[in-house]
Amino acid sequence: MKQQKTNGHSISSLFSLLLFGIFALFLMLMLLFSARVYQNTMEQTDSDTDFGTAVTYLTTKFRQHDQTDGIFTGTLDGTPALCFRDHIKDKDYITYIYLKDENLMELFTASDSQANSSAGTAIAALSDFQTEKMEHGFYRITLKSTAGISSRFLLHITAADAAQPTVKKEASS
Repeated sequence: MKQQKTNGHSISSLFSLLLFGIFALFLMLMLLFSARVYQNTMEQTDSDTDFGTAVTYLTTKFRQHDQTDGIFTGTLDGTPALCFRDHIKDKDYITYIYLKDENLMELFTASDSQANSSAGTAIAALSDFQTEKMEHGFYRITLKSTAGISSRFLLHITAADAAQPTVKKEASS
């Protein structure tokens, strides 16, 4: 009787199984790494979208209310707010723009009503929103995303000049 050698086959089978295991391990690591990169990219895209939404919204509101006493700073429930005044059908209204619970909020209400900050509508997710009235009709707007990215820009009231307000971008911190 002849004996067959099974030693060569078991080593090659073991080597093939080991090679397949290493391939599967690297495939899993690559999938986990790719998922993390995708998650970070989506978070950055969301942050950029919120910035774009907030800047466009604020600039548009500013242009709409570029008139004498149309724009001012105030408070709503003790929260600092950028305010826009409207006069519609012999009645005064105020639009408040403020930060509440990491959201840039808007509240449109009659000027003589008891406004409540919790009644506002969310515009964009932000961790900080500040408005500072400066000299010569400028307002400095500072925004900070929930991811920690900051942006600061200037808007200018030009009602006296009968021109469009200008947006001047400052260096981000």
